[in-house]
Amino acid sequence: QIPAILDFLKIPFTGSDETSLCISLDKALSKRILSTYGVKTPRYQLLYDSRPVIDKNLKYPLIVKPNAEGSSKGISDFAIVNNRKELDLLLEKNFKMYGGPMLAEEYIQGREFTVAVAGNDKNTVVFPPMEIRYKNRWYKYNIYSYKVKRNYKNYIDYICPAPLDTKTETRLIRITKKIYDVLECRDFARVDFRMSEDGEIYFIEINPLPGLTPGYSDYPMIAEFNGVEYGTVIKMILNSALARYGMQPVE
Repeated sequence: QIPAILDFLKIPFTGSDETSLCISLDKALSKRILSTYGVKTPRYQLLYDSRPVIDKNLKYPLIVKPNAEGSSKGISDFAIVNNRKELDLLLEKNFKMYGGPMLAEEYIQGREFTVAVAGNDKNTVVFPPMEIRYKNRWYKYNIYSYKVKRNYKNYIDYICPAPLDTKTETRLIRITKKIYDVLECRDFARVDFRMSEDGEIYFIEINPLPGLTPGYSDYPMIAEFNGVEYGTVIKMILNSALARYGMQPVE
């Protein structure tokens, strides 16, 4: 709503416009659009009530989350379901709490990455990926849940740049840039991926308005791991927006 008001009043602002933010918030819609550009995503189904007819091609385990929430809201330690009974119980709880449609998608067993982007057009910078590595590796289903994000020091080791071979890192960066461009994001964003055990990369979701809290949010962490201090990354975002508006950059 805020970017829509700013656009209407012709007030300059950093970040993506209301259309890109809206599409990106709708996980199913962004996946549907990106799939037409060859971006792989886990099989999924959008569910509108607590007793839906489930697509027979959808295979358990499934991760279930609100289709249009951010910051891992609605993704608890019990977001993974292994059968129809567990799915029904979780849907009933989630619909009572959130009301809106739920996204059920196949859980991808493997490694997890997040990639930060800054800039626009030919000046776009895609930082080397950061791997989110869970400390309790013996646990069957590790997910970047709301609780994990809130207490990340207890649950996660961040590894950046991620230990990837050159070919895989290049592919991940290329897919990130394609997603950023297709959804017409501006100035900065962060994209989340899972890589299956056979090396296939799956787009999970994009955050075109990622948190910027120093020492806590993933975006500035990635920049810092790659040698870009907090003040510099903020200037990168600001100067990208200023350039779009034809205004002078800040020093």
